[in-house]
Amino acid sequence: MGIGLAIILLTYMLLLVMSYQTLIFINAKDEKRGYFIINKSYKHAYSILLFGILIVITLIKLPHVPIDNVTISYLLLSSKFISVVTLAVSIFLLNKKYFGEQQN
Repeated sequence: MGIGLAIILLTYMLLLVMSYQTLIFINAKDEKRGYFIINKSYKHAYSILLFGILIVITLIKLPHVPIDNVTISYLLLSSKFISVVTLAVSIFLLNKKYFGEQQN
């Protein structure tokens, strides 16, 4: 899989997550819960992204691990992909948790 295809897939997945997030926020009757879900989800996603980037930086700095530029770019893309998946799962689970309680 080429790097261009990976970027296209990442962008498509990010657009799907952002549209789902917008749909949840529009359908939220209580704006505070919508803001809470979005803020908490982004905190989870950014934490995972930061952790992934720190792992990549650590691998680059280690003298005994030879890594070329293509591998570094794939590692950064995969950390971003994991972050977007974390964002999607977090939004979905928090939505079920907080809005599922509201409907009962």
